[in-house]
Amino acid sequence: MRERGEKQGMKRSKGAALAALCGLLCALTACQLPQEPQTVDEPAVSAWGEGSQTTEEKPEPEPAPLPEPEPLTQEEAEQILEEVMAESTAMGVSLAVIEDGEPGASAAWGWAVQGQRPMTADTKVRAASLSKTAVGLCAMAMAEDGLADLEAPLGTYWGEGVRDPYAQTQPSIRTLMAHASGLKDFGVTRGLSKLRGILSSSSAWRNVEPGTPEAWYYSNFGVCVLGTTLELSSGQLLDSYFQSRFLEPMGIRASLHAGKLEAEEVASLYDTRGNVLRSPGQQTGQTVPDEIGLGASYYPGGLTISAVDLAKLVSILAGDGMYNGEALLSPQSVEEMETVQFSVDPGDGTAPFDQCLILRRQEDLLGREELYYHTGSAYGVYALLSYDPNTGDGVVVLTTGDPRQVDDRGLYQLCARLSEQLYAAMEEHEG
Repeated sequence: MRERGEKQGMKRSKGAALAALCGLLCALTACQLPQEPQTVDEPAVSAWGEGSQTTEEKPEPEPAPLPEPEPLTQEEAEQILEEVMAESTAMGVSLAVIEDGEPGASAAWGWAVQGQRPMTADTKVRAASLSKTAVGLCAMAMAEDGLADLEAPLGTYWGEGVRDPYAQTQPSIRTLMAHASGLKDFGVTRGLSKLRGILSSSSAWRNVEPGTPEAWYYSNFGVCVLGTTLELSSGQLLDSYFQSRFLEPMGIRASLHAGKLEAEEVASLYDTRGNVLRSPGQQTGQTVPDEIGLGASYYPGGLTISAVDLAKLVSILAGDGMYNGEALLSPQSVEEMETVQFSVDPGDGTAPFDQCLILRRQEDLLGREELYYHTGSAYGVYALLSYDPNTGDGVVVLTTGDPRQVDDRGLYQLCARLSEQLYAAMEEHEG
């Protein structure tokens, strides 16, 4: 584009140039030899000669934008579920997807309470070890809020008597989140004084360096300690923080303690023969903890939530901390949760995986280049949450009454089969 001064100079000299050039043309015409006709491919030259303006080519029209891909529909999710369940003996299944970091379609099959209440995608199910992901979200949020230090020795919160006698670097919230604190397994345990007594004993610790692959041991007890450490660091009950920091802003009705819910909202938990392992009344009749440490036994597996609402929580991770246009975690916190700490060979014939903070990671999984995920199983529930960090897609599957069948990647087969087909369907929509 020409500058404004150049345009004005051209305009002022136009008259003089016109007169001089007209005279020159007249003189040249008398002696000019015949010329070859100009081809149509050459641009036409102005009669004003050198230095004059030429006709400008019209800019190429910009291509029309591609239409936005249509999301997976409710009908498609239901059809996939119906086809897979034709070969299953599970009592009930609920699922929901995340697309491009946003909650999407959902579906359900079978019974929440056999013969009385059908399963829906909004039925609340005890999600077993998927609960650990909620604890991990709270840990990252507390770090952002200045309520917890992921690197501080556990003794910072529990007192000087809590110390690993074998470690050069003391265990921390971070090493608990990686299942690499060096603690022995004491099972699901609660009570502040009881937990402090265990942690203060040298016999509670293995002779390994915290945070290393050698220290890895998948531990429900470690998550009891993790959740209680977060309570001590923040000075409040973990579920109270979870409610105010995540669930209430997201419009989610769920809890780490089923005693806060109503029986008619909750599914029965069944074994493969249809026997009830935990009724809705048994679950919602549990006492709600009112002191720090009393809720510890719920943190490894007590989250009771619907597939739809769990997909909302997973969308925070799949969407780099965003939910419904609001930042609930920073992208840096999500990236930190996703950072591989070390690789683990389970030693049970299933594939190795990368251990992150709470989450696991595998490549070439369920038809995707990579997935972050967590599995869960307890009282007849088999569950899987996963998401693709490259596309923001994800899937949540909650099942009851299905046999325990594990594939070669360490995933429960029914959950994996449903997830793989849902990922494929979403990919088809993305083109």
